[in-house]
Amino acid sequence: MFKIVSLFFRSKKNIFQKSFFPILLCLTTTISFAQSSSCNAILEVEKNRNYNNTNEDGAYFKLELTNKGNSTDIYNLSAQNINASCSNNDKSSTSENVNLISSLLDSNSEPITSITVLPNQKVVFLIHLVVPQGTKFNKWNCTQINAISSNCTNYKVNTVVHTIVNNPSEN
Repeated sequence: MFKIVSLFFRSKKNIFQKSFFPILLCLTTTISFAQSSSCNAILEVEKNRNYNNTNEDGAYFKLELTNKGNSTDIYNLSAQNINASCSNNDKSSTSENVNLISSLLDSNSEPITSITVLPNQKVVFLIHLVVPQGTKFNKWNCTQINAISSNCTNYKVNTVVHTIVNNPSEN
């Protein structure tokens, strides 16, 4: 009797061991597919107006984040000067580009660091770029805006805005 019970459990163990890898592979594939279809977004400047001049209040750009995925996602937002790795609109050298101070704002002009977007919906927000005192005039700035998904590891979208710093006395 002991041999029969032992043989029965051994065969169950072998079935489990043989089936474990295909089950794990199928589960991993399913999770990867689910993540890939849930993380799909577009970040762009409204009407593709990615160029602006500064004035005494700085410069504002209206941004649109569209969630093309199939689930609600929270995107963590950030902005950074990328002067060394961009190209200026007038093809001038980026070696004299200047850094601007950025803040991200919701549609009510309140500061934000993240934004929730429902599936197949678009949310509008702003980036406000301010010229630090003492900044040289008639110089360019390139700022990259990033939206990083909370749902999918390492998924992010970004866009770049270009700003020329005008001399306020010439406006």
